[in-house]
Amino acid sequence: MAQKTNVPKKFRDKDFTFFRTLVDEKEKDKTLTPFPSNVEFSRKEQDEEVLLVVRRHWIAYISHVLIALIIPLIPFILLFLPHNDSVGITLYLGLFVTSLVLSTNILVTTFLQWYYNVSIITDKKIVTLTVANVFHHNYTEILWRKVQDISHDSVGALSSIFDLGTIYIDTAGADIDLKLPLVQNPRDVQDVIDNLVELTHNGKL
Repeated sequence: MAQKTNVPKKFRDKDFTFFRTLVDEKEKDKTLTPFPSNVEFSRKEQDEEVLLVVRRHWIAYISHVLIALIIPLIPFILLFLPHNDSVGITLYLGLFVTSLVLSTNILVTTFLQWYYNVSIITDKKIVTLTVANVFHHNYTEILWRKVQDISHDSVGALSSIFDLGTIYIDTAGADIDLKLPLVQNPRDVQDVIDNLVELTHNGKL
């Protein structure tokens, strides 16, 4: 549950819907972090407040983790296959070390992708940062005054079990639209965005 001390001062005495949604959040999950502190990003305005940081649920990366766990087993499987006796243990040790390095690289890359692929919801806009690798990342921001429609869908058994969904943010004209896949508690996130857009269009933010 979000603590009062984490709530920006300019919202503490307000009765906004998004405020009640975030403060009344009963389960604190790392994929849904309300009122985070010390969050900085490019083009953040001086009076801009970060309200919510959203990450993909860890289930999106489960296949990467499984692959990383299976790779070190391959050298042991090769030991039981027919092979020439001249093949020494050194070769298998080399394969095992190589598989460990590859497995570690996959796990580290997966963690970095989970940690840095974020959507930051502020009182002025939404910012998304997508990191493919250390050489490629994508930064997108959409002001609430440009948002025309917000929706979400939840499809499949995993979505029902973990309460996951994809949020769609549509903008006017030829502006960029956003899709936030595998977000936990998608209804709450959509309610927050809906209220921020409404408040902005009504001149209250």
